[in-house]
Amino acid sequence: MSQSNQSLRRTLDRLFVPLTVGPTILWIAGIIVYPTLQLFWSSLFWTNPITGAKEFVGIENFVDLLFGDAGGWLGVLNPTFVNFTWNTIVYVGFSVTISFLLGLGIALLLNKDLAGRGWLRTAVIVPWILPYVMSGLMWRWMFQAQYGAINGVLVQSGLIDSKIAFLSDGTLAMMALIVADVWVFTPFIIIILLAGLQNVPEQLYDAAEVDGASRWSRFRNVTYPFLKPSILVALTIRIIFDIRALDLVWVMTQGGPGKATEVWASWLYRTAMVFQRSGEGAALGVVLLAVTFAIVAVLYKVFGETPYST
Repeated sequence: MSQSNQSLRRTLDRLFVPLTVGPTILWIAGIIVYPTLQLFWSSLFWTNPITGAKEFVGIENFVDLLFGDAGGWLGVLNPTFVNFTWNTIVYVGFSVTISFLLGLGIALLLNKDLAGRGWLRTAVIVPWILPYVMSGLMWRWMFQAQYGAINGVLVQSGLIDSKIAFLSDGTLAMMALIVADVWVFTPFIIIILLAGLQNVPEQLYDAAEVDGASRWSRFRNVTYPFLKPSILVALTIRIIFDIRALDLVWVMTQGGPGKATEVWASWLYRTAMVFQRSGEGAALGVVLLAVTFAIVAVLYKVFGETPYST
């Protein structure tokens, strides 16, 4: 090989990593790093909603968000922040827990050799295919007080005497949101967990059965360790989707009645877009981002390690 060819080959070898990895890094920087830094920067300013003029206020937006007008660093927490945080915990907690348990049960069922299993696997993903706004509108009409299908079924079956205004009561409106959210996102859990179940070696089940292990023991010692990576993915994405959930909440209740179903995502949208207080909205976005990272870190700690190599 000539000297020039060797030099060209060494040059190409040195450029291989930058040329292959570089575009990906630039893409990530463009769609993730820059918007995140811009979010942090915007949270340090107060923006006049009328003139659009900006004023640097440092961490004042965070202090107002967490403590309100009363307390400064040593004051009590902002009641609005506490209320909407509690709404978010209820919404995310119940939705994720119920959809995960339903998804796990259905995934275990669909993993068995059932007649029509292919058709069933196709049918369960239909709610996931529909746009979230369409699903929200559908459930809003189903929970409608006068003409909703749910009231019609309950009245016709004799379970209730008069129709219930689900979306006019705070507790019932939150319940309606959770039902709609579970219906939309359970198929996603099923898909992820069903894919994980395909990786469990049948020989381990056979060995456990020969040893006389119970069904619960087989699940705990065989299925669960292999399923942990899938559980990690499912719960991580599921929680992130619900923390930033705006579509269903805004379409079904817009945070009402009153503020009974106002969650962080709808509060952020209302603050930044409706009231044009972009600095306060950015501060809330930073808090939401930090909480999301903390939750993901806990999930990786719990489900990130498996005793078996897949």
